[in-house]
Order: sequence, then C-alpha cells, then structure tokens
Amino acid sequence: MSASVLGIWVPAEAQTMRQSAAPTAAEQQEADWRVIAARCGTPAFEKGFYKESRAAVAAGLVNKNRPPADVEKSVEALRRSPFVLVASNADCPNQLAQLKELQKTRKGMARPGRTQRP
Repeated sequence: MSASVLGIWVPAEAQTMRQSAAPTAAEQQEADWRVIAARCGTPAFEKGFYKESRAAVAAGLVNKNRPPADVEKSVEALRRSPFVLVASNADCPNQLAQLKELQKTRKGMARPGRTQRP
C-alpha cells in the first residue's frame, strides 16, 4: 500500500474542536467594541470598559463553546484599526451610547443570582 492510499486518522472530537477554534462573529464584535471604547471614550471609560469586557469573556458571555483564555487571545488578535470602525469623531457619541447600553445589559447578565434590595 502506498502512502497516498493511507490517510491520517483524526478522531471526530479533534475535528470538531478544530472547527470551533475559529473566531466567531461575537469575538470580532467584542474586539471592535474595545477599539471603539479606546477611540471614542475617555481614558477612564476605556479602562473600565476593557475590564468589563475581559470579565464578560471570562464569564463565557462572548463565547460559551471555547475556553475563556482562548477567547481572550482571539479577541486581542482580532482588533482592527480604529479608523476602520469609527470614520470620524462625529460618530463617537452614537458609538459611546451603544457601548453604555451594552454595559447596562452585561451588568444584569453578569449577576443573575443577585437580587436588588429595596
């Protein structure tokens, strides 16, 4: 038998793991949000958003199917130029409004077991 007839056997689990290792649209979106926060926000806003973004990744809110460390590496690698995402400073108020809304949404998702006291 020649080597061309023999194939390399790869378990099905490894094949699916390799497919799920590709970055998702959610990871790209998370990377874009971080760039927008840096481009449009104050340094304090950027720092706070970055910390909250990392916490969301660690909590599995960005991608539940991959380990958080892998997702974080992917998000860092997917960062694009801020000028591609925000053409001018005039676009910043709308972008910041979206980021602030995202922060509100995530605060509710990050603490599902906590109840507010009256």
